[in-house]
Amino acid sequence: MGALRRMGLGSSLARQSIVNRWPKIVDRVIAKRAKAERLVDDTLYVVVDSSVWMNELSANKFTLLEKINATLEPGVPGIRDIKFTQSSWNRMSRKDLQAQETPEVKPVPVDEKALEVSTRGIDNIRDLEIRAILERIIRKDAQLKASSSHPPVAE
Repeated sequence: MGALRRMGLGSSLARQSIVNRWPKIVDRVIAKRAKAERLVDDTLYVVVDSSVWMNELSANKFTLLEKINATLEPGVPGIRDIKFTQSSWNRMSRKDLQAQETPEVKPVPVDEKALEVSTRGIDNIRDLEIRAILERIIRKDAQLKASSSHPPVAE
């Protein structure tokens, strides 16, 4: 974890791990009915299997936030909000939703040589899951940097 901290990724990785640790953070009954899907900024997105559970968890959101934030290491910024979505509302794929909302955009090519240099520091990480997460973070960062210097063109 020391290498991750030196790279400035320790807090981000600790916060992202909440999605994977969700079943261990909440009790078994909740874990069967609700699945943490993703973390965006300070908001955790959770898909629940019914409106009854969505209402129940929404009513207990602040208790869940306290429980989640208590699992984070000192100094790691906490989660500020949880958004619940009912699974029946979540059936349409994200790709279908994006196609309805925004035009198709050609991605900006990433400088693969620079990306290779950026990812060299993570080769020594033995945990394959952590390494894969870091590779995605670094690739996403490279894509964001490339797109900010070359705005994408809508087709």
